[in-house]
Amino acid sequence: MLEKLKIQLKHFPIWMGLVILSLFVVLELIAINKPHSVADNWLQRVDTLVYDWRFQGFMPKREETTKIVIIDVDERSLKQEGRWPWSREKLAKLVEALQRQQVKLIGFDVVFSEEERNAVQQVLAHSGLSDQAKQELQPLIPVLDGDKKFAQAITQKTVLGFFLHGAGGINSGVLPTPLLTVEPRDLDKITINFMPDYTGNLAVFANAALGEGFITTLPDVDGVMRRSPLVLRYENGLYSSLSLELARIYLNQSSIQLQMVKSGGQLRLESINLGKNKIYTDESGMALIPYKGKGKSYTYISATDILNNPNNMPVLKDAIVLVGTSALGLTDLRTTPLQTAYPGVEIHANLLDAIIQSVGDQNHMYYRPDWEPGITFLILLLSGLAFVFILPMLEPAYMLAVAGAWLTLLVIVNLVSWKVSHLDFPLAILVLSTFSIAILNIGYGFLRTNNQKREMKMLFGQYVPPAHVEHMLENHHLAGLEGESRHMTVLFSDIRNFTTISEGLKATKLKQMLNEFFTPITGIIFQHNGTIDKYVGDMVMAFWNAPLLDANHAEHAIDAALSMLIKVEELKPIFVAKGLPEIDIGVGINTGFMNVGDMGSMYRRTYTVLGDSVNLGSRLESLTKFYGVKLLVGEGTYDVAPQFLYRLVDKIIVKGKREPVCVYEPVCRVEEASDSRKQRIEQYNQALAHYYSREWDAAEKILRQLHKADPERKLYKMYLERIDELRYEVLPDDWMGVFEHRSK
Repeated sequence: MLEKLKIQLKHFPIWMGLVILSLFVVLELIAINKPHSVADNWLQRVDTLVYDWRFQGFMPKREETTKIVIIDVDERSLKQEGRWPWSREKLAKLVEALQRQQVKLIGFDVVFSEEERNAVQQVLAHSGLSDQAKQELQPLIPVLDGDKKFAQAITQKTVLGFFLHGAGGINSGVLPTPLLTVEPRDLDKITINFMPDYTGNLAVFANAALGEGFITTLPDVDGVMRRSPLVLRYENGLYSSLSLELARIYLNQSSIQLQMVKSGGQLRLESINLGKNKIYTDESGMALIPYKGKGKSYTYISATDILNNPNNMPVLKDAIVLVGTSALGLTDLRTTPLQTAYPGVEIHANLLDAIIQSVGDQNHMYYRPDWEPGITFLILLLSGLAFVFILPMLEPAYMLAVAGAWLTLLVIVNLVSWKVSHLDFPLAILVLSTFSIAILNIGYGFLRTNNQKREMKMLFGQYVPPAHVEHMLENHHLAGLEGESRHMTVLFSDIRNFTTISEGLKATKLKQMLNEFFTPITGIIFQHNGTIDKYVGDMVMAFWNAPLLDANHAEHAIDAALSMLIKVEELKPIFVAKGLPEIDIGVGINTGFMNVGDMGSMYRRTYTVLGDSVNLGSRLESLTKFYGVKLLVGEGTYDVAPQFLYRLVDKIIVKGKREPVCVYEPVCRVEEASDSRKQRIEQYNQALAHYYSREWDAAEKILRQLHKADPERKLYKMYLERIDELRYEVLPDDWMGVFEHRSK
């Protein structure tokens, strides 16, 4: 039964992966066959994040081949010329000024749907005027007719904007002739966005203008402008946008051709043709806005500068001019993938620029090709099946690597296609499906690995330290428990006078004392990346740079030792309060090459260190009491840990060795040493220099000064006693001041 369950669990990620893949396949099929469905909208919402990221981080550079200038009704213009809307006479002067600059075309991102009140007519409507006064004012009516002046000004080069919207049956002005009239029988089949209402220009302006195009923008559901309509439907007519109409006139095309195809019982828009210029849209007539950059990527000229500057502006010659506003109070600022306050008029500029440049294969409009849904579905299915059956065979790390590599490939292909060919491929469905299947397998893989670890811990935990078990699990090549020689640091710490202390305590009190001592001491060692080797009575042994590598093992060991000494001082009053004796410790540290590994017998093994360097560390701990210091380190440690201020304690030969070694007392970190402490250490070092040079009087003088200042320091007294003995001895020529310890 158990074995059967294990087999079923083994195949769990495959079955679950197939379920997840099936859900995404169904989701994609719904999105393909039912555009604008919940599934399609949901996927689009996720894709918008990728879309914005691409624009923000990988903006394609587009060379400026078309001269487009924006005449901006900005804050300065409003301050100088008065509040908006300006009089038609002032707008006529603006158009005339632009025409004098020899602009190519003028496009208005403004709708003129209402008549301007004639000042004379307003006066004539006053009941108090005499008939004679009314007769005298009548000839002034045409003189002050701002609408007539504006209509006369826009007859040559001006394209006006109008709105198609859904404002609840509010229609005003007139509409231009549609691009295409749809047969009533096809109205239900056409996929182009429908607008039930319009706000058009006055007939006098519409008849005078060179052309008209709608300035309607349709943000995504999150309010961000990523796409804009190039074609919209009102009743049975299809109308072009301002940017599309300006491009038509600029390219000298008599008409705009809409490429429509019948598919699935629908009449879908495939592309828009302006002679050699082919513009791809989606089936609803929406085009992705090919942003050139953040706001003000095009040349901006304040409208007041045009009105008040009679001089020539070379930048305007043969330029397409768009008149719009960036003033905060005029509500024509849009949220885009690039910034939150983007001038609406510049959206038209970006579309116009890209349409004009999209000649032949040089497409500058982003779009999704007709074959994209089929390719996306095929990739989704094949990659999903591959992940479902391949990932369960891999370790979690390799699962992550494979999934990461595939996702990276998808992103790279997506970016290259978008940047080079302006193809907007979706990523949401592919990323989410891959991520879901990968997370399933990685999660299951980690659970499986944790179970394996748990089994290994149960197998080895009785005789292998936890640190070693973890290291062995993470590094399978160590599973053979083979030893190695490594440069390491070892620490020994012992409670002083422990024999006497233990004799005076009951077993329960002794256990309490050791537990309350070892707990914080062990924590300190762990905090400084050390590994506990063993506890033997009152002694704790630890080492660094195994099993985990530690480049600063000597430094960490000394830091741990200094922290241990501080902790012991903190424990003294606590122990006294609990009826426990005060304790002191001695710590010995040595650095050198040691043998580390799993050692022992077939009955019991342990992860430990062996070697001469280890033995010296143990003897240094024993010597701390001899020298009256709490911490001693060997010269191997001293050489690789220059971060500390040291006191040379002695040159010694330990029992069983023939080569002398220097032993040092780390006082503190160099940066923490006070000036007075540094001065005392320097005096002491001078005294030892005199000592090793056999300059007994000079050494004695300094040592007596130090001893007087610090009579508790055993080291000073020891060297004074040595000097008293040595000054009367005949020393060999090769005397080096080495002291031989015969018992330790």
